Amino acid sequence: MKKSVLLLILLFLYHLSSVSQDSLTFNPETRETNSSLLSGFVRGGFYSWIDDADNKPYVSSAFSDFGIKAETGNGLNFRAFADLRFRYGTEFLEPVSQFAIREAYVKVNGKKWDISAGQEIVKWGWCDFTNPSGKLNPVDLLSRSPDREDMDMGNLLASAKIYPLQKISLEAVVVPFYRSSRLIIDPVPLPEYVTINKLRSLETGKEMFSYGIRADFHLKGFDWGLAWFDGFDPMPGIALSEFNLNLVQQVVADIQLSLKPWRNRVLTGGFEAAAGFLGLRGEAAWSQPALSSDSNEYVPSPEINWVAGIDWSSGLFRITGEYSGKLISGFKPSGVDPLIGTELDYMELAELLAIPDFDPQAYTRQQVAAFNRLYNYQEERTYHSAGLRAEGELVYGKLLPSLFALYNFTSGDLLVIPEIRIKPSDGLAVTAGAEIYCGRKDSLYDLVNEFMNGFYVSMRVDF
Repeated sequence: MKKSVLLLILLFLYHLSSVSQDSLTFNPETRETNSSLLSGFVRGGFYSWIDDADNKPYVSSAFSDFGIKAETGNGLNFRAFADLRFRYGTEFLEPVSQFAIREAYVKVNGKKWDISAGQEIVKWGWCDFTNPSGKLNPVDLLSRSPDREDMDMGNLLASAKIYPLQKISLEAVVVPFYRSSRLIIDPVPLPEYVTINKLRSLETGKEMFSYGIRADFHLKGFDWGLAWFDGFDPMPGIALSEFNLNLVQQVVADIQLSLKPWRNRVLTGGFEAAAGFLGLRGEAAWSQPALSSDSNEYVPSPEINWVAGIDWSSGLFRITGEYSGKLISGFKPSGVDPLIGTELDYMELAELLAIPDFDPQAYTRQQVAAFNRLYNYQEERTYHSAGLRAEGELVYGKLLPSLFALYNFTSGDLLVIPEIRIKPSDGLAVTAGAEIYCGRKDSLYDLVNEFMNGFYVSMRVDF
């Protein structure tokens, strides 16, 4: 497999060199046009909510952020960009002092090709809220930021893009190592007998290689394309790594769980079109994990996804709506409760241990698999969800109200984000809003809403 992938990439690069008849010319005239831009922001704010224990308000997260962006190039055939972030404060009542290189890459351009390398955010997909083809970059689902784009995390990668014809573009992206997304369950309180071992910030094994290929076709008023991803999904699964059960005097369990990457293959097709004031989008994807979910509790089942979206804008307002659904291939009911989110019932465990040939480790592995199903929305054969975002730009762009809602009809999970942003002067923005998660009993959002719900306020100055 690796040899065939390497051959494919080499053929792509050879084709790149053959279609690019122009050559790079680094001469004094080019150097004189060099230009550099420096910008950034300072932001401060907090998240607050009501403590379920005593019904009193408390501050769950407070942040002081500094970001700086640097860009340089000659405006002709090369460009370098860096986005650096520093955060100090608390997240979910835990202290945070963190420096991050969000992006730092170099891009070289020809008339019919582009090549880039470094830490970069590459977002594939045709729709707004759900993108089955977005497998090249991890996301931070715990991001405590009023700017939703801060959820996107950069990845070390190299990419090449060619334009063999005016209306056709081909792109190949190689990701040599693995960077995991930050799962929404990280702050979930765990029973004292359960421990989750997290991944390193970058998994650098030789086998962590991933790649993607995409072709886009640009027609008049209608764009469509195909994408293929073969590599490790940015959303890791949870695996049972160690199990100990002491039955000598009393039942004592020690369960070690580990976040574990899994290889996925995803074929996607999508389109974007314009019809007057309306924008239309659609996407369909087939995903097939390399390992079977029957014998690997951390691996999801194969699934088919479909998404359809529409947006309307007229002067001061913009409305975006989207429907998405999916079908779980080879679906089988779980039959056990998820391990995370439920307390160990010692009476039930004692009854199970009395059954001949009962294997407590195999049973626990099934419970871990059941939680992965809950997290990946694979507890049912089919799922249907819808999202809506309404935005306004009032008072000459100084008042920007918005409302975002996403509801999963199958699981009952609902996310609502009302927000208002005020720009009293150039460079200054004051934002107030809330993230509200709710769901049916024992759903994913019911599990995380205690710490994810929050009213937030932030002030930001750009320079």
